[in-house]
Amino acid sequence: MSSLHAGVILFHDGRLAVQDPCNLPGAPVPPCGDPAATAVDAARTALGCEIEVEPEPRLEVRTVSGTHLYFRATAEHAGRARLLTREEAVHLPITPWTASEAILRSWSGDPWWDGRLVLEDPDGRPPKRSRAGAIVIRDGRILLIKYWDRPQDMYEIPGGGIEPGETPQDAVLRELTEETGLTGTIIREIAQVNRNLWGGSHPGHYFLVEAAGEIGPRATLDLDVEQASPVWVPVADLPGLTLWPKRLGWRIAHWYRHGWPRTPAVLCDSLKDLTVPCDW
Repeated sequence: MSSLHAGVILFHDGRLAVQDPCNLPGAPVPPCGDPAATAVDAARTALGCEIEVEPEPRLEVRTVSGTHLYFRATAEHAGRARLLTREEAVHLPITPWTASEAILRSWSGDPWWDGRLVLEDPDGRPPKRSRAGAIVIRDGRILLIKYWDRPQDMYEIPGGGIEPGETPQDAVLRELTEETGLTGTIIREIAQVNRNLWGGSHPGHYFLVEAAGEIGPRATLDLDVEQASPVWVPVADLPGLTLWPKRLGWRIAHWYRHGWPRTPAVLCDSLKDLTVPCDW
């Protein structure tokens, strides 16, 4: 039976209030209960403070087990809440992870959407198709697939669907060769990016790859459209590119400067607007 959960998005002095480890405060809504009242009670119990919430929820996250409603809240003090700066939050697994993308993009200002934002959480849904992508960097430049068949040039990390019987590692090296002509050696997996599309989960595995050779002639490459080709782009340009996956781009630029993650970062990326600069 589907459940209803209510929680709050509370900022205090520009920092986000969470329960340990990184959960937005919330609780199940009793049968015939009021979601807003439940959210207030949950914050009082979890954070030790009195809050006020907006009349209507701003976020609705639909999971495999139920619906989570989140109300924007205000408070004179944050009680015993753990308060995260934006710099801390972008590298932490805020739960629910689907909501974290929208929260980080807006942070403590007005939401970038109108009314209620409804998000489908891909976690736990049967995967429709898994993908593997190759992060190849050479002399400060990253290898991307550029598409110019659209109103604005767009970019994608080389890769594609994992075929039956393939491992993600097999797929990423095959796709790299098919799309660019380069051969590669996997260093390690650095990110997993999931999104909900067409009613199912589409997990992606992204590997740091050391590649050999040069980009092959366009006619020999297996790309979806004629108006696409591999290009080398400065890593520093990633945060401002119209790139998929959007949230992974700026992280690659950050990791390239400061060191690659020891374990794969886990992201949920459902952004439709790829044109805005990203640092969330």
